[in-house]
Amino acid sequence: MLLEPIRKDKKLISIYKNPPMKNIVDVKIKSINKLANNIGYSFNIYISPSNNSDIIRELLLFDKEIMNSIENNSLKWFNRQFDIKEITELYNKSFCNQTKTMNIILTSKQIKSMIYNNKTVEDIEDIVNILIDDNISKKSFVNITIEYYGLYIYSETTSNKWMIKSIDISNIDEDENMVSSEELIEDFQHRIYNIKKRCNDKIDILSKNIDCIRNTMKSIDEILDDLKTNSKSTNMNVNYCLNKLNTLILNQEENIK
Repeated sequence: MLLEPIRKDKKLISIYKNPPMKNIVDVKIKSINKLANNIGYSFNIYISPSNNSDIIRELLLFDKEIMNSIENNSLKWFNRQFDIKEITELYNKSFCNQTKTMNIILTSKQIKSMIYNNKTVEDIEDIVNILIDDNISKKSFVNITIEYYGLYIYSETTSNKWMIKSIDISNIDEDENMVSSEELIEDFQHRIYNIKKRCNDKIDILSKNIDCIRNTMKSIDEILDDLKTNSKSTNMNVNYCLNKLNTLILNQEENIK
């Protein structure tokens, strides 16, 4: 869910509530360019459909969701109702389905893990040097995890910001650096364990939110019934009930955002 845009410099930035993360395997680096503000790098990557069909499907659906969000909120955010044709012209998709490419950003602030042949790399300059070295990159298997940061809105266009959270590079044709199938399976088992734990934690939070929403709705119905039944009673504090009802409704509106 996109939040209401915040103005910064000459653009609007709409942050995404509970931003999604995507694990992409066997990434091919098409190009790497330094950002103008010198805080990191912009990568253009190729995502292989044979290894990432589910991820590609999710990215396409995500772009559709963002466009719908702009359409539904345009009147509130921009004091003008945009139709889907205008939004299509304005919107730059996260993922280009024609070329199977997308742009992602690497910064020291956002990256959490960088691995090269099972060894930790501390500096993003080092990892970039590895990736731009043809002797290494052409014979490497690159996996990345990216997280959506938000939508940057300019006067004539938009830009989705996906940040690299982790990158794992493995050489695939040198015996001394070969990763065994057992190691790969172990790595996937570890990742699956982590994602299951995160999913269960998220389910617990959502379950609590559902209970809270149901309980609040029950309280709203009970107070409304009391007002309907006893509004003429001298023993009933109508103003107190109305204030409480108003507070509950406002809280519920926040709960279901």
